[in-house]
Amino acid sequence: MPDCTIASMWDAGTLPPLSLPHKDFIQGVSNIQNGHGRRVGLLAVLINKLAGLGLDPDIIQLAGELHDTGKVLTGRDILHAPRPLTPEEKNVIRKHPLLGLGVLQWYQHDFPREVMDATLLHHERWDGTGYPLGLKGQNIPLWVQVISVADTIDACLSKRNYKHSWTPEAVRKILQQEAGRAFEPKLAILCATHLDDLLEAWNADYAWEKAGNKLPTGLHAN
Repeated sequence: MPDCTIASMWDAGTLPPLSLPHKDFIQGVSNIQNGHGRRVGLLAVLINKLAGLGLDPDIIQLAGELHDTGKVLTGRDILHAPRPLTPEEKNVIRKHPLLGLGVLQWYQHDFPREVMDATLLHHERWDGTGYPLGLKGQNIPLWVQVISVADTIDACLSKRNYKHSWTPEAVRKILQQEAGRAFEPKLAILCATHLDDLLEAWNADYAWEKAGNKLPTGLHAN
């Protein structure tokens, strides 16, 4: 029987088979890059609560978990490069939102619109300089705005092969600086103001992982 785990698909750069159980698909994608999607989902739920946005917490969590689905097709050599990426590799990375949307459509599960939007649009910026569509301001859906700031917070806090984790103060500073540029201004300032609350949840996830809570057999946390 062929290996149909997210790990094997990522290695081979292939689409997920339609036979892959839905739960395994979500867990596998959310744990790419050491649980990045899982933590983005967790942070997005908390940001939604702190801001009183009224978004469905289950859907916003799923949107966070699956926002980087396109990285299933990106490859370990780029995602785990032990150095800053070359211009060519950055161009490959920039394709992952469109690839992710394609993967979700291929998988033929009725994902909510919020999940599809977050997958395609999480690199759009408030000032219109993002990708892949160059959307600006309120043209970026609210749920995508939440996923974008949660994505940035986890990316800054997480240690990667080519960088150390940022200090909380550095993360707070970038949220303040990027208010009105990368992020909706009020949302960015709220996250900067409540960063301690977000850090508590983020650190709890790492503590959970370090306590020996492992993924199901056949999945990996890359």
